[in-house]
Amino acid sequence: MKLFSYAAWGIDPAAGFDPNKTFVRSHFVSPLVLACVRAVLCLYSFTTIITCYTWLAHRTATISLKDVNIGSYTIQQSEDAIGQSFSKQTPMSTRHVRHALTSNLGFFTYLTFWSLGFYFLISSIHTFAYTFRQRSWLHTWPKPLQLAHSLYYSSITSFPFLVTIVFWGTMNSGWPAGRFEQWINVSVHGLNSVFAIVEIVLPATAPPPLTHLSIVLLVLSVYLGLAYLTRYTQGFYVYEWMNPAHGNASIILHVLGYAGGMVAIFVIVRYAIVARNMLAEKMELRRSEGLREKAIRLDDRSDSWSARVQIVRPTAAKRPAQYSSWV
Repeated sequence: MKLFSYAAWGIDPAAGFDPNKTFVRSHFVSPLVLACVRAVLCLYSFTTIITCYTWLAHRTATISLKDVNIGSYTIQQSEDAIGQSFSKQTPMSTRHVRHALTSNLGFFTYLTFWSLGFYFLISSIHTFAYTFRQRSWLHTWPKPLQLAHSLYYSSITSFPFLVTIVFWGTMNSGWPAGRFEQWINVSVHGLNSVFAIVEIVLPATAPPPLTHLSIVLLVLSVYLGLAYLTRYTQGFYVYEWMNPAHGNASIILHVLGYAGGMVAIFVIVRYAIVARNMLAEKMELRRSEGLREKAIRLDDRSDSWSARVQIVRPTAAKRPAQYSSWV
């Protein structure tokens, strides 16, 4: 199998892209229910983002963060076109850096949440189309776009877990006091993984090929470059561990740690999908056996004639001797 062939990336050259329509149907619910679930998650994602930016345009949110080798620091997000102020307390000094909070788009957390919203928008449209027309636009797209959708699925079922684990495991520095901060934290750092779990459990998708992992890691690498570009253009580090002031070794260890975590998450998600499909297959087999046994029991109790009819020709009988004189 050639690495740069469609087959290596999960598209069978003979059967084509997703011949069983697994991206738009489910083992457990109807396509209509799957489409509605995706539409609701899409609506929540964009509502959260719009509400967040609208709230921050008129108020200030305060969030405390830290890292494994960095003390607690505070991010204040407020106006100035959704501006953000960053202040880090150190034993020797206090630094205050002001920058535009359109920089929220620089945070991997928000990029992931935007990605979830757009994925659920696109996938819900395809699923509604399949529900009412028994065909989806996805399956008529050119192969490059179909491959892009497949890679998109692999990304949104992996990245949210990295965001959740890193934030609650290493970056969170206490439960915020404000209700808005509490809600936005739970939404973008908690519900994001719940949304990913929904996409792992409900659809009938095949497990992503291991080649997709290379694209997932490539996206992380590109984001690292974007983060340093943000430092160059807007004058701040998206995450404090990227600051060389904490040591180059710290940066290298963070990069390696996140890459290793991403590999582990991808493999776990892949085999969770394998386990889901195996479970669905066993459930379908039991359902089929149950229906077959029920049909047999009904047939045994039936009073109707069998459709199978066997005709037996009678053999000629010999006349008894005492009746021969009568003829």
